[in-house]
Amino acid sequence: MAFASDRAVRWETWLHRLGSTAFVLVVAGGASGLLGNRAAVVGHAVLIYLFLLVVFRIAGRRTLAQTTTFDLVLILIIGDATQQALLGDDTTLASGALAVLSLVSLDIALMHLKRWFPLLDRLIEGDSVRLMASGQLREQSMTAIGLDADDVVAAAREAHGITDLKHVREAVLEKDGRISIVPVAGATP
Repeated sequence: MAFASDRAVRWETWLHRLGSTAFVLVVAGGASGLLGNRAAVVGHAVLIYLFLLVVFRIAGRRTLAQTTTFDLVLILIIGDATQQALLGDDTTLASGALAVLSLVSLDIALMHLKRWFPLLDRLIEGDSVRLMASGQLREQSMTAIGLDADDVVAAAREAHGITDLKHVREAVLEKDGRISIVPVAGATP
């Protein structure tokens, strides 16, 4: 397995910081009117970003854990529906680019805020949820997040080739929507 050298990591860090700074400057220029009459594009991008953040937080992590055809269609429809709200009547390339930079800048800013304020991270991302402990399903946790035993079996099969829950010691729904599986010691598929 190859890993990036320290020099490559430093270069990537420098590039990330430079790019992030440029993004913020462009967005600030757009918001202040330096890039023409595009302050509304930045404002709309902020509102749409925050709105979608709240909607997807309420919708839960199940949608992140298993993307279905319906989920893909929903994402495409949301993208189309928000396009008009982001740009309004100004569908120029510059406004589209400013909207994208605004969204990416918000995402970068939120990443840093979550690192500095752990409570904000927990509010936005939530905590990991234990689905199984000591080989026993935690029904209340599973029901609360909309998962069932089949979801745990699917994750165990994918991660370890395990097809029976009796071979699973622990199952955890991670913050990113994945289900982590810890097999029973000596369990074989």
